[in-house]
Amino acid sequence: MKTFFCTRLTTVVLTLLLLAGSGTASATAYGYSYINVFGLTISNPSGSISLINNIDLSRTTASLNGSGVIRGGNNQIDAPQAARGAVSKGQNDFTQQGFGGASYARGDAQIISSQIPPFPPGSTSTHTVNAAEVFLSGAGSADASGRNASSTALAINIVVGEPGATFAFDFQAVPYMQLYLDALAGTGSSATSNVGLSFTLIDANGQIAFSWAPDGTLGSGIVGGTELADGANLNASYAQTPLTSGKLLTYDPTGCGAPTGKGTGTDCGSQFSAITDNLAAGNYTLVLNMINSSELAYVPSSTPMSSPGTLALMAAGLAAVASMRPRRRAKP
Repeated sequence: MKTFFCTRLTTVVLTLLLLAGSGTASATAYGYSYINVFGLTISNPSGSISLINNIDLSRTTASLNGSGVIRGGNNQIDAPQAARGAVSKGQNDFTQQGFGGASYARGDAQIISSQIPPFPPGSTSTHTVNAAEVFLSGAGSADASGRNASSTALAINIVVGEPGATFAFDFQAVPYMQLYLDALAGTGSSATSNVGLSFTLIDANGQIAFSWAPDGTLGSGIVGGTELADGANLNASYAQTPLTSGKLLTYDPTGCGAPTGKGTGTDCGSQFSAITDNLAAGNYTLVLNMINSSELAYVPSSTPMSSPGTLALMAAGLAAVASMRPRRRAKP
């Protein structure tokens, strides 16, 4: 009887240990990057400036486990959403799809209105939105981007008696990012999210006359001009590796919170303003570039980790084994 009991005990315990070892917690990684720029006006406080032409660009990309797609391009103001995997968000819905379900990648970009040239007709300001979002459930890789840009050629003729022509930029913006890499991520895993916005004025010789990339610090990130308001860093990057995994990172410098509705609201945002130095006479190209991107790579850790469910199963099984101990018969 003793031999039978030991053999059966060993078999049950071994089975429970195998069950516990085979169960692993769900492996996940997530990245989301968003920016909403609205009320953007470009004015000409001094001097005389005329417009030659303008090219708008809206472009999106998405890639999941090696399968990628690129949408949009030059002379487009609303690139079709680039999507891979289980994407449930529709075109021009810039709010978060978030965690859960199967892996996916999506990039979306839209120029809602444009001051130069007026689109739709009569527009006096520019409103543009980007988003890039990726989610991995288990091992794999994913990346996405959304980009809106405008390249405008300008002819600047200095009015006699004035020191030079100047440009002034005023707008509001809401950047928002979230990033997560779980604690099961092994070597080779990484997660990054990026947001970027810049204005550049290039002269006929290819030299940069003015450059502005708002970074949340007044007087920083600008060359060839003066910054008057800089409410948040619009050129930021978040990154996670296995060394820093296990915590959800959120970037919300304006305090507006996660985008709601379709993510195109104009009721909250930080103020940004700058003016160029006096410009010499000549031809210039003004470039506005705005991009969001998120990238994930997930390699599960080689160390198996028991999930709470299997640990509970093991505990219950051991309790059952304990109850199987042979009872001694009472002596007559």
